[in-house]
Amino acid sequence: MKSTFTFALLMVITFTSSFAQNAERYLMSSQKLEVRSGPGANYNIIAEVPQATQVYVLSSEYGDWSTVQYKNINGFVLTKFLSEDSRIADADRVAKEAEARKAAAQAAVARAIANAERAKKAAEEAARKAIAEVEAIRQRAEENAKRAEIDAATAQRNKALAAATINSDISETERALQESKKRAAQGTDVAEESTASYGASKTAETYKNWEKATYKTGVAPKSSTVKAKYDYKLNNYLKLKIGNNTDVVVKLFRMDDKKGDTPIREVFVNSGATHHIRNIPAGEYYLKIAYGKDWKETTKNGKRHGTFTKSALYERDAAILDFTPQKTATGLNVPSYTLSLDLVSNGSGGYGNNEDNISADDFNN
Repeated sequence: MKSTFTFALLMVITFTSSFAQNAERYLMSSQKLEVRSGPGANYNIIAEVPQATQVYVLSSEYGDWSTVQYKNINGFVLTKFLSEDSRIADADRVAKEAEARKAAAQAAVARAIANAERAKKAAEEAARKAIAEVEAIRQRAEENAKRAEIDAATAQRNKALAAATINSDISETERALQESKKRAAQGTDVAEESTASYGASKTAETYKNWEKATYKTGVAPKSSTVKAKYDYKLNNYLKLKIGNNTDVVVKLFRMDDKKGDTPIREVFVNSGATHHIRNIPAGEYYLKIAYGKDWKETTKNGKRHGTFTKSALYERDAAILDFTPQKTATGLNVPSYTLSLDLVSNGSGGYGNNEDNISADDFNN
């Protein structure tokens, strides 16, 4: 068994955070944003941010570009497409105006009653008329006060809803930011568990004409032919924690007896990094994993292929991951998993004993 899983059943939880504390760092996308791997249109697109979505701004010191964090991805976007989010400020302004109208209406009630009482004492003969006028004024004033009170309560609810919506939008980015800060303070991720994965290297001459490729964690290699599939209604994940001895490329296959197994994600994860594959459609899955260092790519028979050229190993993991949500008496349990991967030294300056259980061609196909 070359990999160890930690299973977790997650309940859907609403996370809250203090938006005011970091308000100056959060900006809203004025249109759909393309997040790129560098400050320029020539860099790869690594994510897309929908219009009117909040992002956390890390720096705006790259000319026309700013570095942002969206969920657990860091990248570059055009600064001109970022704008301040005025939803809470607008809601707060409406609430204050409603409170002012309420106070004015209550003051009008008090003045009307005082005027009517003075009129009653001054003209006993016109008392019934004055009382009728007072009652009519009182009713109208109280109706206005009630309407103002309802408006104030509605404005307060809208303010709270606006804050809750913004907090919900940024909660995932906030958590990813905290994890990033924690990793930065520690210097690197510490693997929870080590796995017994092994591999061997071919000669450098074999890959003489291959192109060296370098990818950021979470990016699909250019050699990938996988069409990614998502289910944004499911807040689940497969957490990959990679040791310091290897990079990995992970393919997630959905099992289907009728249509055949289908890959739905392929990601490159650098050594020492942690990555979450999120929003996985319900069903049963297994993994194909490539271990090693020095990733290179070439074209064979018109198709792009990729492989590690040092300490390479390929395996189909035997574990079955069931991402099917389970209904319970208390709600919906959403399964998620944690997987720790690494190559273990064989004590002779290398890694393992070439225990591949699939070939490189099998992995690429």
